[in-house]
Formats: sequence, structure tokens, C-alpha cells
Amino acid sequence: MLKLKTISAQQEINSAALQERYNKGSSPKTHDFIAMSDDAEAGLLIYEDWGHLEGFIYAIFVLSNFRKRGIGNWILSRAEDIAAGFGHTKIRLDARTLDQHQMSHNDLATWYQSKGDFWLNSEIGRLEKAL
Repeated sequence: MLKLKTISAQQEINSAALQERYNKGSSPKTHDFIAMSDDAEAGLLIYEDWGHLEGFIYAIFVLSNFRKRGIGNWILSRAEDIAAGFGHTKIRLDARTLDQHQMSHNDLATWYQSKGDFWLNSEIGRLEKAL
């Protein structure tokens, strides 16, 4: 069973890899979540509320031993739910992979495009999705 758990400090995270991603992306403007698979930490979502109509997915990261199980899809879907809860009509993100051994930036952008995102600025890898 998958669930998102709100976090507010690095000390709430057990995984060193997730702690590192949290430290790089969390800010006073972000809403930070650990994706739990049963009782195990599986991934991270860092979402930033940009205000009026849009939000920004700063990071979706799935630990390597949990990949290829649909957890990334599930986290992305939860990010869209969170955006809708804020009243956002679109989400932006930069398609930059956190693990280039597993996936290139282009592969990641293709994955997001398969989920309905489209290029906003291909030079910086920015994509957008209307909700």
C-alpha cells in the first residue's frame, strides 16, 4: 500500500539518499513528502506553491530498489492532486534526472510527456501540464 507522509525536517527521513534530495530541494516555500510503500520509505516529492494558478514539482525521486513498480507514476498523480488542492490549473517542472546511470534527461522528459506534460522551454528542460 502506498501513502504520502508529510515531512518538515531531515530528521524525519531514514534513507540517506532521500535525506540528500530533501536537503537540496526543500525550502520554506515547498511542501515535502515521503512516499511510503507499506512501512518502507520508497520516494520523495517536493512541491512548490508558486501562487495563483501554478505550482512547481521540484523533485520526484524514487529509490532504486523501488523503481519499475509504478511508484513514480503514483507520486506524480499525488502531486497533481496536491496542485488541484491549492487551486492550481497547471504544474511546471524541470526534467532533470537525479540518477543519470538509470535515465537520461531526455528519457525523463519523454516520460513526463507520456503523462501529458509538454515543452515550455526545451533549452532548460522545462515542461508544463494543464490540470
